Amino acid sequence: MSSLLLAASLTALGGVFRILRAEGSLYTVEAFLPENVAADSIGAIRNRLEHFRNIDSVEFVSADSALADFRRHFSGEMLDLVDENPIPPFFRMTLVPGARNPSDLVDVMNALSREGSFEEVQAPVAWATRVSEWKFKMVFWPICLSVMLLVTLSLIICNSVRLSLMSRKLLVENMKYAGGSPFFIEFPFVLEGMMQGFVGSALSVLLLGAVVNSLARAMPMLAENIGGLGILLALVVCMVTALSAYFSYRTVQEFLLAKRNERD
Repeated sequence: MSSLLLAASLTALGGVFRILRAEGSLYTVEAFLPENVAADSIGAIRNRLEHFRNIDSVEFVSADSALADFRRHFSGEMLDLVDENPIPPFFRMTLVPGARNPSDLVDVMNALSREGSFEEVQAPVAWATRVSEWKFKMVFWPICLSVMLLVTLSLIICNSVRLSLMSRKLLVENMKYAGGSPFFIEFPFVLEGMMQGFVGSALSVLLLGAVVNSLARAMPMLAENIGGLGILLALVVCMVTALSAYFSYRTVQEFLLAKRNERD
């Protein structure tokens, strides 16, 4: 269960980082031109926009290009109700990296609206604000939960190996009296801890992978954003297996040291 929760937490953290990588695309402003705008005035408008404060790049999108882009992303049936192209030409502007925050985005929108050359100016202010407000929480809580689960896993592994040692106390002492080397005594218990960690984490990630794939088939948008999930789940298995080996070794070492001190 701990391995399953750990895999789910790290998967959620990977999704958060994917969202944060795409956060820059939210700081884009689109300013729509009137349909009857003169072709020779587009260059002058673009030149003014390039000198606007906090604007990094300016791209002109013609009405035909906007229509083609709309058809690539949405069903063409939505345009059957109109006779002509309903999408006007517009300028798409991105903000400089230092101004990618909701307040500067609103300032740029207001400045463009006052400019007077555009019929409408729009930007995803609500989404940018929401991501900005939740950014710390979206990163902090999955990391915090992952650390807590790793601590829980380490305690479970240590207790499991300790119980195994206690139940085979006589066997361990006989191995020592027979001249068994420390490696000969420690290896079976470390291998047992590794196998427990590997099997438990592998079953957990297989279950999580099946659940995520089922959700991806039901929601195509999710399927487009789970790239690299297999690598992440494989890393979880490797990490849990390595932790199991390490804490198993530490537990066996402490047990043998305690027994040595008892004899002394």
